[in-house]
Order: sequence, then structure tokens, then C-alpha cells
Amino acid sequence: MRYVSQGFLESTLRRGKSLEQFMGGGTRDGERVISHLELRPTPGGIEIWRFVVPDIGSSECLDLYDFGGEKDEELICVVASAADAFSYAQSRLGALCNRWVNEGVTQDEYADFMAAGRPLRWPIVSA
Repeated sequence: MRYVSQGFLESTLRRGKSLEQFMGGGTRDGERVISHLELRPTPGGIEIWRFVVPDIGSSECLDLYDFGGEKDEELICVVASAADAFSYAQSRLGALCNRWVNEGVTQDEYADFMAAGRPLRWPIVSA
């Protein structure tokens, strides 16, 4: 199973491990970009990060952590608890509660995004 079970999300952060969520693609200044979120536990709380990078991947190059070009890394905020982090990410950033993955698995989500034709809306939700 790719996604971290909702029953294990908070314990993952308590163990000091980050969680990530691929947010899909868009454009910035006429260039295709992709973004993902990271919930990063620290001694001071949970940091919520947003990363936006050029969408330059291919089936042979999925390492979105290492894409060249202009990258945006933004510390959105720091919250006191895991519950606060999930609530903020869902209500303010559009994250879905059932799409969190362990660090490094976001590349698999990106591969699915490419295979789906880089849709404007991600994830694709069937009607």
C-alpha cells in the first residue's frame, strides 16, 4: 500500500519521519510546474513546507527532488501538533487526508501523474 494509513499518520510524525503529498501540476510564468507538500516534525512543532519545481520529468527521470530550474521551497507555517498540521494542510492547502505518503514515495505519485497525461486536476477522482 502506497499511502500511509490514517491510523499511522500521527505516529509517523511522532517518530520524527516526514510525510509528503503530491499536489499535481500547473503553470508559472508560462512554464509547467509540479508541487508537493511536506509535513516535517521538528522539536518546535510540525513544519509545513510547499515545494514547486519545473515539470521536466520523464519515465527515466522521476526524481522531482533533484529537478533543475527555478525551485520554490516555502516554509508555510509551524504548528504545534500533528492534528493541527493535517487540519491546516487540508483546509488551507487542499491536501487530502488519504493521500499522505512516506518521504521519497512522492516520485511514485509523480509517475502516476505523468501516466495520466499530466492532468490539470490531481488526483483524478472518478465520478
